[in-house]
Amino acid sequence: MKPALSPSETVAYLNNALHAFVRVRPFRQPSGTDGALHGWSVAVKDCFDLAGDIASVGTPMFAARRALRTATAVQRLLDAGACIVGHTQMVELAFGGWGINAALGTPRNPWDGRIVRVAGGSSSGSAVAVAARMVPAALGSDTAGSIRMPAALCGITGLKTTFGLIPEDGVFSLAPSYDSVGPMAQTADDCARLFEVMAQKRLAPTQAPNGWRISVFDSSAYPVPVESAVQRALDQAAHVFGRLGAHLHKRAPPFALAELTRDAGTLIGSEAWALHRGRFETDSGAFGADIQRRFEQARLTDSGTIAAARAARVDASARFRQWFAADEVLLMPTVHCSAPALDSVDERGSPLGQFTRWVNHVGGCALSLPAGFDALGLPVAIQLVGQAGAEARLLALGSAFQHATDWHLRVPELGWAKSP
Repeated sequence: MKPALSPSETVAYLNNALHAFVRVRPFRQPSGTDGALHGWSVAVKDCFDLAGDIASVGTPMFAARRALRTATAVQRLLDAGACIVGHTQMVELAFGGWGINAALGTPRNPWDGRIVRVAGGSSSGSAVAVAARMVPAALGSDTAGSIRMPAALCGITGLKTTFGLIPEDGVFSLAPSYDSVGPMAQTADDCARLFEVMAQKRLAPTQAPNGWRISVFDSSAYPVPVESAVQRALDQAAHVFGRLGAHLHKRAPPFALAELTRDAGTLIGSEAWALHRGRFETDSGAFGADIQRRFEQARLTDSGTIAAARAARVDASARFRQWFAADEVLLMPTVHCSAPALDSVDERGSPLGQFTRWVNHVGGCALSLPAGFDALGLPVAIQLVGQAGAEARLLALGSAFQHATDWHLRVPELGWAKSP
């Protein structure tokens, strides 16, 4: 009989087909058994520093970039007893939403063994590693949906945290005023445990959402049309929350989501250009073609457009706080579709983050939850959005939803990914 594979061997085995990891570390469990995460294996996106390890941020330019110290968020996991399994693949410099990395390899969505499909980005490898059950949890970063988009396309749970709530030192930045750090896992309960450790913030015990207020948008407020499977999942989720005792009502947003998406794109590009301008002007060829195009666009954006977008952001953030109560939650799609085939994606087209980018723009937090499948057997998702600091309410709602449904328990058939 063939001996069972070790955890490290299993990860390496699946990684040959899925390309989720760029580096796998030996599985080493910290000494002691009293940590909140003792026994957990966690992967980290390739923009998180681990002292002595390479963190290449998805670009050949940093292939030898070795960290001098460990990111605080990661160190807190280690201090709680977690074993860090390795660095996961990501979009180059975290600047892209589909999960494509032409230079270092694009992680493959594990839900289709026949057609190569994108995993979403930029935390693509983290989502694939969790979805394929290579690890129970992973860390990602979210500037415009980079945790929630891959979580949605890969059928896992992902939390975009309030800006600054989890320390970001030791995490390579894309756009400093938009970046946030958060967990990706199979369940909301697991995300809650990771969140508590990294934010050093105890959450109240989970309670039934009886009487809680949940708002929904009419589809006329959507920035782009959604696929029928996504809308069906949203309607079914609303029914589940209603059954759990929540009060659902329709509300019109105080702004056009498409305008917020546009302004956020302008400012993210501006901040990324400010960080990388020196490198780009020294050797633009060191960057991939898609990054070159985005930086060229940012370079050509005039100061008046940037100033107008900044002013509009201040106004939109204020309107969001005034319009949306602190104890209210918004139910909406995470992304408009299931995972498309890799060869059908046009990076120059409409961004994947039409439903996610605006949350970073106005300073909210959000949780993506698996909520169904389309006719091809690909995952679709819903998103819960709250004011800054509303993580406890989002996670409690997510937990209640997952105790009432089983979408998060579904596992992709990975026989095609294993060697004979």
